[in-house]
Amino acid sequence: MGWSRGGSERGSVAVTVALAMTVLLGFAALVVDIGLNWSARTSAQSAADAAALAGASRLLADGGAAGLLTVNDVLTGNGIPLPATTNWATDGNEGNGEVVCWTLPAGPPGPGAGCPDGSNALQVTTPPIQVQYAFAPLLGESSRNIKARAAAAAGPAAPNNCVLCVLDENGRAALAAVGPGGFDVTGGGIVVNSDDGEAVVATGVGDISADQIRVVGGIDLPINATFLPPAELGGPPVPDPLADLPTPDELPIPPTPDPTPVRNITGAQTLSPGVYENITVQPGATLTLQAGVYVVTDFAGAAAPGFRVMDGGTVQTTAGGGVTIYLACTDYPIPCDGDLGTRFRLDEGSDFAASPPATGEYAGLSVFADRGNTRSVQLQGDVVLAGALYAASARLVVSATGDVEVDSLLVVGRLTTLSLAALQVHYDPSLPIFGYGVPVLTQ
Repeated sequence: MGWSRGGSERGSVAVTVALAMTVLLGFAALVVDIGLNWSARTSAQSAADAAALAGASRLLADGGAAGLLTVNDVLTGNGIPLPATTNWATDGNEGNGEVVCWTLPAGPPGPGAGCPDGSNALQVTTPPIQVQYAFAPLLGESSRNIKARAAAAAGPAAPNNCVLCVLDENGRAALAAVGPGGFDVTGGGIVVNSDDGEAVVATGVGDISADQIRVVGGIDLPINATFLPPAELGGPPVPDPLADLPTPDELPIPPTPDPTPVRNITGAQTLSPGVYENITVQPGATLTLQAGVYVVTDFAGAAAPGFRVMDGGTVQTTAGGGVTIYLACTDYPIPCDGDLGTRFRLDEGSDFAASPPATGEYAGLSVFADRGNTRSVQLQGDVVLAGALYAASARLVVSATGDVEVDSLLVVGRLTTLSLAALQVHYDPSLPIFGYGVPVLTQ
């Protein structure tokens, strides 16, 4: 009886095909199901990033409850199914997702910390997304839960944002430390947007210190000034943290022209909010400003007195009030267009004791220059500004013999210091500021 090789070979082929199919199914699971896994992780991470950024932005503006609602809305809008329990975000159980809020520079707390008002940072752990695999069930795994995490912070104290912001993106010596005094910045960082190879020129000997120092371009450091911590070079320019501030003509009740637009203050006098051509406080005079916004425009042909407080002059506010000085151009309310508009000048020996508003659109803002106004702001005396100084296109020149202190944000186009003492910028994130900066991802 003959032996049939065909039957044996057919059996071998069947075994080989079966083994090959197993390998092919394994590769299919590897390619298709890992692709599903990767797609789900990418979607979850994008949703977490968007929710953290939106939640952090809303957090500062409207408080913790509003931040949590925003996170819910953004996750839902990005296709992330939320748990049935309404308190999933703050129940302390990371298994179904979690949101925690805190205040920088501290790190994120553990689960169950909630989202207290006054926080400026927010972390989102997304609820799990179940991925149903196509081929992996044949190998023993039918699905997997995917989660993502992201954290964001809003406000000048956030990493890579700024408390001292120099916005000019092209100029040499955008930040020029010429005098022996340095910079002492607390509550946030310094960012110099200029991409010039000598964006920072420090010919003085004073130290430059902040939580973080970042220069988009380069640094010319010919003498012994020290950066504490060392400056980080490169990266994108920081957005204008006050870019969303409305101008006075856009306010619900805009200031109106004063009947006597030119004011030369020689004694004790009180002014009401309004639009003025210029205001000069003479030596020995005291100007009291009632609460509100003061727009100063200069007038054609003037020697640009703007808003000036001379040696021995004093500016104060009425009890419980707060003021913002707005530096416009002649054709206000038409915006400046890279023009020389009104200047703000405090002479040596002057006293500017005007507090900023505590509420409203200009909360925490002392001086606001039209974004196209290029005329320099000059601080020549010992100055303590209780609110922010914002002059996006202007150069701030500090030439005082004593301390100059800004207890809020300092946002300018360029900055030159000739001072003997340090320029101090101290930002307190608990103080109200309408423009709080673009939120940034921190994780």
